[in-house]
Order: sequence, then structure tokens, then C-alpha cells
Amino acid sequence: MKSLRAWLASFSSYSRSFLRQHLLPLISTGLVLCLVFVFFFNRIVISIHSGEKGVLWRWLGAGTVIDTVYPEGVHVILPFNKMYIYNTRKQQFHDSIDVLTLDGLTVKVTYTIRYYLEPSTLPLLHQIVGPDYVNVAIRPDIRSVIRTLFGQYKPEEIYTSQKAIQLLVSEQSKIHLAARFVKVDDVPIESITLPSKISRAIEDKMVQQQREGEYVFRLSIAKKESERLQVESEGIRIYNDTVNKSLTPSVLKWEGIRATQELSKSPNSKVVVIGSGQSGLPIILGKD
Repeated sequence: MKSLRAWLASFSSYSRSFLRQHLLPLISTGLVLCLVFVFFFNRIVISIHSGEKGVLWRWLGAGTVIDTVYPEGVHVILPFNKMYIYNTRKQQFHDSIDVLTLDGLTVKVTYTIRYYLEPSTLPLLHQIVGPDYVNVAIRPDIRSVIRTLFGQYKPEEIYTSQKAIQLLVSEQSKIHLAARFVKVDDVPIESITLPSKISRAIEDKMVQQQREGEYVFRLSIAKKESERLQVESEGIRIYNDTVNKSLTPSVLKWEGIRATQELSKSPNSKVVVIGSGQSGLPIILGKD
């Protein structure tokens, strides 16, 4: 026990002596460490916000960490390493380009690109494409697709095939950018501006086609009406022929007798002369 107290007393005395001798260097070293921590704070303590993921690049090691994607939250790394933060939410941007048609005319196309990044492939995107993936991959690939597709059509075909072109642009954009680790939702074409002369010519052609279609429709209606009248007149003719064949003199005389009988039963006063007509039928005269 005495030896422990003696050792503690000796250690305390040595510590006080050491501090008196090295106090200034220790304070200086502490201040330097604090300044270094403050200066490199943003490189040591990394905050990843909602809708973001991180990819770590190590200075000492294999470079980009392929097997780890850092989630939201606070992460502490070495100051000589670097954390690249990517937005994994759905994003979009607008763009417009001039393209050449099949016959060499210039058409202006305005479109929107809607895309997002798959978290599981972020390390590969960072390693192969890089953080500037919009200008390195997305924009040039979409422009290439649009130029290739529009170069296969004439201006009047573009005017009448916009829906088909829209589908082709979206489908081929998805295929191209999937190889760049970017997911494309859609590439809607907002407007296609043709040269003014071509646009007017196409509009005039469409108006003429509509007029021609209206004229053909009217002719079709007139033809059907003519056919209906022919069928109706043929029916009337057949009916008349049938009636005329059935109206023999004896039938007409019998119907006349029946009509005379019915009239004679009427309460109105009348004079009936029997057998006075050409056909031998009675003649019925009223009182007046």
C-alpha cells in the first residue's frame, strides 16, 4: 500500500514537472488539431439528405467502393477520402435541337427527359460515367436517338406520324440509357417546328384532303339515297302489279255490292236506285 502511494506521488510529481516543461507545445498541438478538424469538418462529417445516396471514393485503397451505397444520414470518413452524393428522386429537364429530315430540311424539336437513378447501380454509374452524367450520357444519347429517328422521315411524314415517332423515341432512349445505368421514364416531345413553307403546304394539303373526304361522303350519302328510292319505287311497282292482277271485274262488283250494303244501313235518309249504274250496281242518292 505504501509502495502504491509512493508510486502515485512520484507519478503526480513527474506529471506536474512534465506539464510545466511542455505546456506550450501541448496547447499548440491541441489548437492545431482543432483547427484541422474545423477546416476538414465538411470532408470528415458527411450528411446525406432525403432522396439521396452516397458513393465513397478511397484515396488509399481500390478507389470507388463498388459494393456499398451509403444511405441517408450522417457518415464519418477520413479527410483524404471523398463522398459523392447523388439525387435518386425522379428528375427532368427540357432541351431542344435542330435535326435534319430525310430530304435535308431542318426541323426544330423541343422535348423533355424524365429519368431517375437506380441506387443499386450508383457505384457503377460513378465509376463509368461520373457525376456529370446528364451532360456526359443523358443529353447526348437522347439527341442521338432523336436525330437518327427524325432523319428517317420526310417533313409531311413527321407531321402525320407524331405519335409513332414519340413511342420510338421513348423506347430507344430507355434502351440506350439503360447501358449507362440511367432509368428513363419517358421522353415526351413537346413541339415539332417545321419550316414555314413546308408547314403551310402540309396544312393546305390536309385541308384539301378533308374537303375531298367530305365530297366523297356526300356522294356516298346521295348514292345510298338513290338506291333507297329505287328499292322503294320497285316495291310500289310490285305492289301495284299484284293488286291489279287480283282486281278482276267480279271482285270489283262484289266489293261494290258490299259497300252498297254498308251504306244502306246508315241512318241517314237516302234513295237507292237498283241496277242503274253501268256495272249494274245500285245508285245511292242522298235526301238533298
